[in-house]
Amino acid sequence: MAKKGRTKSEKPEALISALQAANEDLRSKLTDIQIELHQEKCKVSKLERDKLQEVKRVREQEQHRHTAMMTEQRAKWHEEKLKELQALRENLTRQHELELARHAKIKDQENQRLKAALNAMRDGSGEKVRTALTIEAKEDARRFFDVERVKLLQEILELKSLKKQTDEALSNMIQSDKMKAGDLRVEHQQHQEQISKIKWDSEKDIRRLVDEIKSKDRCIFALEKELDSTAGFLQKLQLQKDALDDQLFLVKEAECGLGSPKREIPGRAGDGAEHCGSPDLRRNQRRLADLNSTVRKLEDRNSLLVDERNEQLKRVRESEKQSKPLLDRNKLMSKRTMI
Repeated sequence: MAKKGRTKSEKPEALISALQAANEDLRSKLTDIQIELHQEKCKVSKLERDKLQEVKRVREQEQHRHTAMMTEQRAKWHEEKLKELQALRENLTRQHELELARHAKIKDQENQRLKAALNAMRDGSGEKVRTALTIEAKEDARRFFDVERVKLLQEILELKSLKKQTDEALSNMIQSDKMKAGDLRVEHQQHQEQISKIKWDSEKDIRRLVDEIKSKDRCIFALEKELDSTAGFLQKLQLQKDALDDQLFLVKEAECGLGSPKREIPGRAGDGAEHCGSPDLRRNQRRLADLNSTVRKLEDRNSLLVDERNEQLKRVRESEKQSKPLLDRNKLMSKRTMI
């Protein structure tokens, strides 16, 4: 009977030691979870800083590239306009020189003809020669005036058409540059919207994950408190059981110390004492079974919480993987727009 009492007392001690070991294991797991939570928070803050720096750098690159493109385009327009003006100036200069040479040649011919006519008049020509020369001079002057007027009108029309073509080309270039600038602004706005959306989704997921981790921490803390209270209750039950075992052992020893003729009666008394003490033992056993089931439930719940936490960490990594292609796509589009 004493051995049986000792074995019964050793079982709760083993159960208590197992519960204490499970409690220590849970505490170590909680410490690891808190450390990982701190590391995840540091990673999240680092990712936010990296994202902000990347967005700022992309924005500065876009502004610098747009400014450089506008400056380069203005310089090209200025050079092209200077080249066109230089070519027009050289063309007009050549035409003017040719016109001056032609006028000088015509004047020389006219002077020679007038000199010949004047010599003829001096030689004794009459009024008819003078009249013919006058009419011829008027006709020549009229023809020369008509020719010069037609040439000047043609040059004016050519200059007007050239000016119109130049203005149209300039307006087309300005319109195309405005369209390109508008497309660049729209693309930049789309990039900004995508980046802000990614940032908002990331912040939302991070806040949700942090809230879930906090709720899991609160659950773990409540489970630890419940486990501590369960361990205290087990110790109390162990003490009560030890006291009952001691009382039962003393009663049985007293029964064994009585005389031999009365052995059957103490046996009945012992059976009655055992019968009287059996409800407490059954109650203690039921409590131990309930505590064991509670401990198993707590362990199962802790494992579920750990699995949920791992799932949340996996989702965080997946969100990071999903945001990385968008950032790479933004960089690629920025490089294409720069090209």
